[in-house]
Amino acid sequence: MFQYEKKLQYPVKIARPNARLAKMIMSQLGGRNTRKI
Repeated sequence: MFQYEKKLQYPVKIARPNARLAKMIMSQLGGRNTRKI
């Protein structure tokens, strides 16, 4: 059988999380059909 391991291709370090920027990026990726976060 297969074993799935969820991990990123490159390590990511977030120094300062920014909720407003994350919301804007998600709306751009999802388009008009994205639910309001």
